[in-house]
Amino acid sequence: MKAYLTRNKLYQRKSPSREAKKVYIFCEGDREVSYFNYFCGISSNIDIIAIGNKEGKSDPIKLKDQAIDYFQETTLSADYHDEVWFVIDTDRWNENEKISRLKIFCEQQMEKNENRWEVSQSNPSFEVWLYYHFMEDKPKEEEVRAYTTFKEYLNYKIKGGFDARKAPINIRKAIDNSLKHFERDDRGQPIRYTTEVHCLAQSIYPFLKEMMAL
Repeated sequence: MKAYLTRNKLYQRKSPSREAKKVYIFCEGDREVSYFNYFCGISSNIDIIAIGNKEGKSDPIKLKDQAIDYFQETTLSADYHDEVWFVIDTDRWNENEKISRLKIFCEQQMEKNENRWEVSQSNPSFEVWLYYHFMEDKPKEEEVRAYTTFKEYLNYKIKGGFDARKAPINIRKAIDNSLKHFERDDRGQPIRYTTEVHCLAQSIYPFLKEMMAL
């Protein structure tokens, strides 16, 4: 087992127990996979499985199809309350109602079984969630516009860039900061510079809190 330091506390990665709740996270990009992988093994009571897109096919419908294929060979447990999440950006996926179609698919899955299927959408991108790990105030439009992407803006705001090793320490702060500014538009999607990833974080936080005294 490998040791990791959070605040002043050393903890060990642990293998999930046979009774562990599984949280499957289908991610649009590599950065999301890297972020969620950092939480793997923090608690033996939860097994976080981050799944990247296949061959660069990252739009919401492709992720939905990937999940259908994945669960042909993997069984969800209702007894252990397994969950399935799709972490997506708004950037370019509203064409052809792709995001709405993914959300409808999740609703249909929950009607069929007792497992939770959810979409965590960020507007414009996942980096908004990373931003709230360190910043309490909502990004200012005039500042963001000075950069080509929100990722560039994030690197400007967080000196040295985002360090995934600090994610467990700051996840409670990220949840609170994200909730403070969260709103949905008339289509039910997050408004600019807000994110739904706090919903996913709230699901796994009790297990992290227990192990890391957060």
